[in-house]
Amino acid sequence: MIEELLNDYNLCLLNTGEPTYRHHSHHSFSVPDVSICDPSLALEFDWLTHKDLCGSDHFPIILKTSLRDDEPAAEHWKFDRADWMSFRTLCMSRLSDELALSEDPVAQFTNTLIEIANQTIPKSHTSKNKLPKVPWFNDACKQAIKERKKAQRKLFRNPTAENVLAFKQLKAKARHIIKTQKKTSWQSFCSSLTSKTKPKTVWKAIRKIKGKKSTSSLGHLKVNGKLLTDKKQIANLLASTISKNSSSQHYSPKFQAIKKQHEKKPVKFTSDNTEDYNQPFSL
Repeated sequence: MIEELLNDYNLCLLNTGEPTYRHHSHHSFSVPDVSICDPSLALEFDWLTHKDLCGSDHFPIILKTSLRDDEPAAEHWKFDRADWMSFRTLCMSRLSDELALSEDPVAQFTNTLIEIANQTIPKSHTSKNKLPKVPWFNDACKQAIKERKKAQRKLFRNPTAENVLAFKQLKAKARHIIKTQKKTSWQSFCSSLTSKTKPKTVWKAIRKIKGKKSTSSLGHLKVNGKLLTDKKQIANLLASTISKNSSSQHYSPKFQAIKKQHEKKPVKFTSDNTEDYNQPFSL
């Protein structure tokens, strides 16, 4: 049936023949798990199985891809390691009044400030493909998994009744420790919640416990039945929509008449510069 499916729909099988299942009673291996894809993707993936059963009787399947994501890794400022004295000195020397007389003062100010920050504040790089650490995984879980893997290797080399029993015991022990740690971590988290806890904090903690990333980027936007996936197109469309919604064409005719009347009045620029918004910037 699988062979007919592959032929009828012109699909490719990625399996290399490595076993994906181990029968716990007969100690035999078979391949009931298959990975199927479109022919255009067949050469982009390397198929292999994990060497550890990870507490199951099926070997986890790993697909390694050569496809590269153009999105750069996220960068974060390390403010606790910043050289604030140098930052202050450079700001006072380079952020001068002359920037306000440039062709694009806002962009010039922003670029200069970022250049100063790059020189005085280090950054951390976070891979977007790296999975976050779960809060319940501790040294006890790590040691239990290590012992289970050791017993599994010993069983595969010498499948005796003694080694089968030892592997089953350590497998059950690892499962029990992980389950206990998950439960303890969840109970500890729930007991820390109060009526003042922010929903954002709750969801962030839940995602950590589940081992999911705390943030996700916008992948697509559907407009009038059309799906946009290019990030620049998505950004431009959102900007134009917000600009349109914020424009004066949405005002009532009465308000537009008043607006046009007041815009004809000359703007007075004379000031003693004592307003709050005219005070010099401070750190």
